[in-house]
Amino acid sequence: MIEHIDLELCDGCNVCIDSCPTDVLRLVEIGEPWDVSGWKVVVAYPNECHSCRLCAIDCHVDAIDVSHELHIPIPFVTYTENI
Repeated sequence: MIEHIDLELCDGCNVCIDSCPTDVLRLVEIGEPWDVSGWKVVVAYPNECHSCRLCAIDCHVDAIDVSHELHIPIPFVTYTENI
């Protein structure tokens, strides 16, 4: 899953969006409408990420961190046995 996108490093080049096979990234406008450098990448659908790292590999400014950790919601981790 994509853990972090450094918005200060991201230059909005759109390469990571094109390289993502599951289409989880989106380009959004952050800041003032007239600021061309205000377009940044965000994770729109984090649950759809397959942790393939293609976005991080293709990012020329190394703004994306991907983790292979399994994130299981708390209710599915705990188990109680009824006696």
